[in-house]
Amino acid sequence: MASRAICVLGMHRSGTSAIARGVNALSVELGNNFFDLQPDNPTGYWEDKTIVGINQRVLEELKLKWDDWEPIARDRFMHHRIRLLRLKAVRYFEEAFSARPLWGFKDPRTIRLLPFWVDALRDCSADDAYVLAIRHPRSVAASLFRRQQIPGEKADRLWLAHNVPFLHELRGKPLVVVDYDLLMQQPRIELERIAAKLGLLLDDVSTREIQRFAAEFLDEGLRHTAFSVDDFDAATAAGRLTHRAYAMLRQLASGRRETDARFWAEWEELQRRLAAAKVLDGAA
Repeated sequence: MASRAICVLGMHRSGTSAIARGVNALSVELGNNFFDLQPDNPTGYWEDKTIVGINQRVLEELKLKWDDWEPIARDRFMHHRIRLLRLKAVRYFEEAFSARPLWGFKDPRTIRLLPFWVDALRDCSADDAYVLAIRHPRSVAASLFRRQQIPGEKADRLWLAHNVPFLHELRGKPLVVVDYDLLMQQPRIELERIAAKLGLLLDDVSTREIQRFAAEFLDEGLRHTAFSVDDFDAATAAGRLTHRAYAMLRQLASGRRETDARFWAEWEELQRRLAAAKVLDGAA
């Protein structure tokens, strides 16, 4: 029987670290090969060093930096050197995780390179499922500006480049969308929703870990901004498309819709609008 792998996805500064820690509270093994704590994320990144290193190598082979928004053609992931990196990822999964019944990983670069990781999880025969962390794009932009002085329109382009192009790769796979602001407001409810959506059984240990996560791990003081769903810059194409994409994902996160055929048809239309607007043409 294949082991289960839970992949935590999400744009940089979208609460992926908090959500990864929450998934760990649900008895998902994330390993112990983590980076040290840093001032801009004092509760930890929960990122596996080897997986982050592979993502950085893939970006290098694609001649991209993390803050480039250039679209990536699906067939570029079939390049010989990238396929060798995929073999490295598969070997690492098999060595570090495949003996575990329930494991996972998180790195914000993963959603940008999603076809690579979907294929790697397939090749190691993992029963894969996905948790997508979202956060209001204006909060993401504010965080990126505080940390690296990235202007708002570039932040919108980065948000779109990470979240929109490859999400359809997960059609038909277990997927739960979690909004960072909702997690901060109701952590226990959100973790129980993740467990229910992914069919994860909650025992006494995981129930205690959920309570500990809600009481000790989340710090409302770490959330510096909060915006309404409709608080967007409608003056730019990037702002309008970001608004549409976030609104659709927020509906999933709040339980107002499901990832059914209608959702995926609307998402494909959003992808076409993004390509027609040429918002992602050219690197930063």
